Amino acid sequence: MRRFIWNPVKWGALALAATLPLSAIADEKNPQAVYDQMKVFADVLAIVQNEYVEDVDTASLIENALNGALHSLDPHSTYVPPVDFTEQREATRREYGGLGIEIQSEGGLVKVNYAIEDGPAYKAGIRGGDFITAVDGTDIRGKSLDEAVSGMRGLKGEPVTVTVLSPNKASRDIVVVRDTVRGRAIRHRVEQGVGYIQIETFNNDRLTKDTERALADLDTQLGKLDKLIIDLRGNRGGLLTESVSISGLFLDGGEVLSARGRDASDNERYNAESTELYPDAKIVVLMSPGSASAAEIVAGALQDRGRAVVLGRRSFGKGSVQSVIPLGPEDGALRLTTQRYYTPSGQSIQGRGIMPDLLVSGLEDKGEIRKRFREDSLRNFLINPDETDYEEKYEDILYPPETFPEDEDFQLRKAVEVLKTSQYDRLLDAQASRY
Repeated sequence: MRRFIWNPVKWGALALAATLPLSAIADEKNPQAVYDQMKVFADVLAIVQNEYVEDVDTASLIENALNGALHSLDPHSTYVPPVDFTEQREATRREYGGLGIEIQSEGGLVKVNYAIEDGPAYKAGIRGGDFITAVDGTDIRGKSLDEAVSGMRGLKGEPVTVTVLSPNKASRDIVVVRDTVRGRAIRHRVEQGVGYIQIETFNNDRLTKDTERALADLDTQLGKLDKLIIDLRGNRGGLLTESVSISGLFLDGGEVLSARGRDASDNERYNAESTELYPDAKIVVLMSPGSASAAEIVAGALQDRGRAVVLGRRSFGKGSVQSVIPLGPEDGALRLTTQRYYTPSGQSIQGRGIMPDLLVSGLEDKGEIRKRFREDSLRNFLINPDETDYEEKYEDILYPPETFPEDEDFQLRKAVEVLKTSQYDRLLDAQASRY
């Protein structure tokens, strides 16, 4: 982990930059000028405290001044006050209280679709495929999922009795002690004879292990996992370590990304371990304008390395790295942009995102490209030095035909089609010609 040292001269100047005219910004080689500016800031603050027409919250005023300076740099650099910093550290994992199961309605019954390994229900013997017919003696057959779930919720440490019906077993009562469990970040299933995994977030330190289990299960179900869809649509990112290790499941070593800072000494390269699981499998990655950060890293790595075809719409373009710099036990932290992400071919993700090999829309054709909210829509977004055209072209986008069922997923159907036809190889060949 990189360590940072608070420098009052350097960072003090940064806080003042948004509050003083350009002519007053000091030469960074002249510390006395910086201290003079800090005195001006203190004088202004004192005058506001004493003379403003209404009482002011001094802490809030200073916080806004800091954020005004930081937001003038880019939209992701910010000051995090002490209370928020503590809450953010405690909320790095998606956690909730409950039994640790995912359920669905099937034939009027509540079916356990998945039991989180090491969760309270799993430990009590409940498995995916089981049916729950009663909670604490109350019959839930025919009830809505919301009604069924409401009886399962409760405080950590409290027991609940669920009546479980398993295939080829008699109905039985199982006591489960509620606990705080972490939601899984991946879903998987067989889709029209093709393996399918959906990664909702990379903010889960068990994601890679869960993905390995999901792939193994698909391999068992299919007899051989030779075609795979990785759905990253709407995935806002998460842990860099997980994006690198997930990429490593589909790469035989080599670079996943590089992160480059202002100085060469800040540059870092991240390589995949030689942990490729299904080297002969054809892979399609689904992307959307909501796919960002770690999701873009995975898609960019697999695309650049010729390991997958990317299908969907151009991604968000969050290609900058923020370092969290603690300022002290009672002072909060500084979240500062310190690097840019680059794909293995040296392309910056920042403000551009990942361009699919096949542009496919999930929405109907309106005759023009809908305006999408992306990184370059943000105020003061960090400019990408590569100014070549990187916009989607309307004529290149495939739209669902008018007769396509509204309750079906056109992008997913196209992904299956690509994997089952020679179009996959043609797209890979076209992809290789670009790099």
